[in-house]
Amino acid sequence: MSIDFYNAGMNAYATKRFEEAYEWFSKDEMDPRCMFALATLYYNGQGVARNFTKSTEYYASAAEAGILPAQVSAGFAFANAMGVPEDFDKAAYYLKMAVAQGEPAAKVTLAEIYAKGYAGGSRKEAAVLIKEVLASTGGEEAYDVYARYELNNV
Repeated sequence: MSIDFYNAGMNAYATKRFEEAYEWFSKDEMDPRCMFALATLYYNGQGVARNFTKSTEYYASAAEAGILPAQVSAGFAFANAMGVPEDFDKAAYYLKMAVAQGEPAAKVTLAEIYAKGYAGGSRKEAAVLIKEVLASTGGEEAYDVYARYELNNV
């Protein structure tokens, strides 16, 4: 019987034994769930020194494997230069994966990128994304983007 490193790591994480969690997750860096967990540990500095470069690398790998929160986190990291150079094209690449799954936070961040004229997006596309979020979940951040970029007129 093999050990499920992800679940062992999550058990340690749940009881705030972050160094032990790191050890478990590190044993299977090919498991996208472990990649996402390692990214979170590095992002928060739990059990390891805080390292945005490593967290973004792990988020990007987990995003490529289809982990929805990793797609959002990778997109946010590239949009906000979290341990990597600011890159709106890469940010949009990861955010679009999450938008395809209907993720509101990804829609808001991607809308802001488009509203600024980056990543080949347009204000019209930004308005569509923000209006979708406002119609379904609302949220202060969505209202902020809507108002700041005057997307009501698009």
